[in-house]
This record gives sequence, structure tokens and C-alpha cells, in this order.
Amino acid sequence: MYLVESYMKKEDKIKFLKNLIIVILIIILCFVIFSKFYYQRTVVKLGGIGAMIVLSGSMEPTIKLNEMIIIKEQSEYKKGDIVTYKDSCNNLITHRILEVDGERIITRGDNNTNVDSSIKKSNVQGKVIFHSSILGFVYLKLLKPLIILILLGYVLSFLKYIVIVKILLKISRYC
Repeated sequence: MYLVESYMKKEDKIKFLKNLIIVILIIILCFVIFSKFYYQRTVVKLGGIGAMIVLSGSMEPTIKLNEMIIIKEQSEYKKGDIVTYKDSCNNLITHRILEVDGERIITRGDNNTNVDSSIKKSNVQGKVIFHSSILGFVYLKLLKPLIILILLGYVLSFLKYIVIVKILLKISRYC
């Protein structure tokens, strides 16, 4: 009898962990969708870490078009770091640092011949710590309206399931 009870407890723990992972993924998805539609010219960050899609080939072959990059705020940036910064027109640009001169930084895309105008260190949004073409592909496909509707339908049905389970649990306690 004890083995059956401990097995069920382990099974309940596994279900809880699965549901927790699903909820975390749903929260991340909602955050990504929200940030994409409402903050198009800024990097939305959680804990100093942000994600975005590269929209040009200026950093090829290192970072390709449509790759997802993960950036992290740093206290210091050095020559050779790949950083994302805001230019004078408030566009987000990801290029490699060629030179750091006090509070100014000079950058250039790996695939560009011309050096960029110098920027203030305060314009740097973060250093690229990870990039992936697979995640970029998935991210771009998730942002298509039809897929968003399908995912929202899944989220709503999952939430409905949680509410029904809670109601049934309350009813079973009173019976």
C-alpha cells in the first residue's frame, strides 16, 4: 500500500512539474508577443537580458539574417564584443566594437566595409551572449497571426482546464 501511495505522489509531482513548465513557457510567450507589438524600437529586458531578431546581414557570417540574439547588459564593453545599440535615429543595431575611447564606442558590422559613427556607451543595450538561427525561425513563425490565435486558444483551454479541476477538487472535499 505504501508503494502505491508513494508512486502516486511521484506521479503528482511529475504532473505538477509539467504544468509548471507549460505555465512558464506561456508566460515567456506572452512576454515575447507583448514586447514585439508594444515596444518595437526598444529592447524589453528581464533581469538585464533581452531577445530580438537580426533584420540585416551586416554581421554575416557571424550572425545571419533572421537569427535570434540574446543580449545582456554589461558594466564594461571591450574591443571585439558584439553589442546592440541605439543609433541617432533610435534604430537598434547589432555590430562589433572596434574601439572603445572613454565614453564613446566605434563599431562596424562584420560584413560592412565602412565604420559606424561613434556612439555613447549609454546607447549600448547589451552584449550578444547567444545567437541561434533555429530560435529565430521559431520566433518568426510564432509571430504570425494565425499561429498566435492557435496558441491563445490553447492557453485559454489550459486555463479553463485548471479552473474546472479546482472546482471539482472543492466539490469533492464537500462530498
